[in-house]
Amino acid sequence: MNNTTIGILSNNLKLSTQFVEKIIINTKAIKDQDHIKMNIIINNKLLDKNNKFFRKLLKKIEKSQVDYLVLIFNDINIYNYLKDNTSIPIINSSFDINDIELVKKIIKLTGKELKK
Repeated sequence: MNNTTIGILSNNLKLSTQFVEKIIINTKAIKDQDHIKMNIIINNKLLDKNNKFFRKLLKKIEKSQVDYLVLIFNDINIYNYLKDNTSIPIINSSFDINDIELVKKIIKLTGKELKK
């Protein structure tokens, strides 16, 4: 069994919910335990935060042992800060929840199967 965990960091509840729904809908799963493990952090003031906040946030994310981090917003400064300060692979820097190829890539990275 693959225990890959996806971290999702967002400043938008609606977009992150829609994205998680796309992952769930496109993952082949018979029961809830078959779905991808996700740690989701949503903070609507994320873009207003400083580096001290992000240092704390990164410690929390790294402690949760996520294997990949998905950013559901497009801010180059935050992306660069996270990229430069964590070894967790960041899947994208330009987010589009309608990008089904991104959803498929995330599902494949976890070793889960796509629904046919």
